[in-house]
Amino acid sequence: MWGCASQPAPEPEAAVSVPNHPDFKPAPEQGPMPDTVLVVKRTPIEKAKYPAIDFHFHGRRLETPADYARMVEIMDQAGVGVICNMDAGFGENFDKHMAASEAVRDRFQQFARVDFEGINEPGWSEKAAAELDRCFRAGAAGLKISKRLGLEIKNADGSYIQCDDPRMDPIWEMCARHEKPVMIHVNDSAARFQPVSQRNERWEAGQWRQSVDGNYYAAGFPDTEAIFAARERMLDKHPNTRFVHAHIALLGFNLPRVAAFLDKYPNSDIEVSARLQEIGRQPYSGREFLLKYQDRILFGTDGDPSREVEQFWTPHWRYFETNDEYFNHPAQMLSQLGAPLQGRWAIHGAYLPDEALRKIYYENALKYLPGARESIRRQLN
Repeated sequence: MWGCASQPAPEPEAAVSVPNHPDFKPAPEQGPMPDTVLVVKRTPIEKAKYPAIDFHFHGRRLETPADYARMVEIMDQAGVGVICNMDAGFGENFDKHMAASEAVRDRFQQFARVDFEGINEPGWSEKAAAELDRCFRAGAAGLKISKRLGLEIKNADGSYIQCDDPRMDPIWEMCARHEKPVMIHVNDSAARFQPVSQRNERWEAGQWRQSVDGNYYAAGFPDTEAIFAARERMLDKHPNTRFVHAHIALLGFNLPRVAAFLDKYPNSDIEVSARLQEIGRQPYSGREFLLKYQDRILFGTDGDPSREVEQFWTPHWRYFETNDEYFNHPAQMLSQLGAPLQGRWAIHGAYLPDEALRKIYYENALKYLPGARESIRRQLN
């Protein structure tokens, strides 16, 4: 209650022995963001102004027609027109998702996902490209590549395989042949490559409470700039393949660099999922960036079927559509006590004009998703 004496913050626990992080101290246990005393406008907003296409959604839990039907109910409540499921997978799993979503095919676009099992065996590239070809012919709208490529999958000698590896060339070429986009997430957040300490934003937010899992600093992983360099080599080799780079190309903390990246690579666009906490705390430069590159930016959330409309979906609309100030971002990761682990701060709305909203919400995505055009047209009428 207001007026109550505040409790002192708990002291960090004593250092424990963690390989590569000898001075690691568990982060303080954080609860939800505190209620602000600011008296600021809150726009009454319930759903997206236009039917948004979520170009980055994880639907691995959508296993049955009933699951998909329930998801449509959430989409209707939130104003989401079409969802791109990044988890349809390869082979039998892809076929299951296509069958389960048959009754609501107008609301879902299934993206294939390469199976990297056996990548060090002869003939893997040809087999993977052939299966991708089959998925495209069966209705796949695109291909999803996760950060496993670059930070997890290894060569036989233990080195990490990067996205410019020649074994990936047939994959990128198959996407170009079918004119399908690659929704690609390589590299990771900047804080994950920095030491775990009180100076690290993720530590302060409580992400590394018990361990340093998910931190790459001094742990034998490739350098973040080496991964970015591999991405640029890949783009140079495959100018006819369209790439949509997840999470603002993992550079949302450095918008001038994102701008230079987009200017250099016309075969690349970006999507904004799980990065509103980055651009939303840059109220002036963030808005300027969105306006300047409105033709190259797609909407996405990195969400899943468990997300609640008010806590997750609504802050997205509040950010893009309003000039509301100092509100909670749609946190992708929460601690057990409700702390937003990817940024313990509030954000400010970008207040985009309708032309930019339409482009970011659905028009830019429709360039890649001809199968969704009729669905969006009906929802706009």
